[in-house]
Amino acid sequence: MVKVEGPYGRFNFAGQQPRQIWVGAGIGITPFIGRMKALAQAPDGKTIDLFHTTAVYDDHAIGLIEADAKAAGVRLHVSWDERDGWLTAARIAEQVPEWRDADFWFCGPAAFGRTLKKDFVALGLDETRFHQELFEMR
Repeated sequence: MVKVEGPYGRFNFAGQQPRQIWVGAGIGITPFIGRMKALAQAPDGKTIDLFHTTAVYDDHAIGLIEADAKAAGVRLHVSWDERDGWLTAARIAEQVPEWRDADFWFCGPAAFGRTLKKDFVALGLDETRFHQELFEMR
């Protein structure tokens, strides 16, 4: 017997801003893949930039993410730690000059999310517009 529950929480991509910036770090890309598949079927009219940062670059996996992003109309930015260094708020702000008009959605290592939130709040982002999936590997 299997009992299926959830999902729980408020990681639902709802927000008032016309733009969204998503950051999926490592396995944290998972909810964004699901959302892109839904948007490919029913677009919501928002302008979306997805930053996927990974320690391990896999051409096949990145190709699947690229296909999902294209179908959903999402602008994908892939960052490979070994090639590009760590993803930072400054780099995101540089690549998306309209970041001030965005809601942020983050899923990945908790410490990385806290750092991005702190850095964007220091740049002037209202902290209520930074949404973070709270999980941590134990």
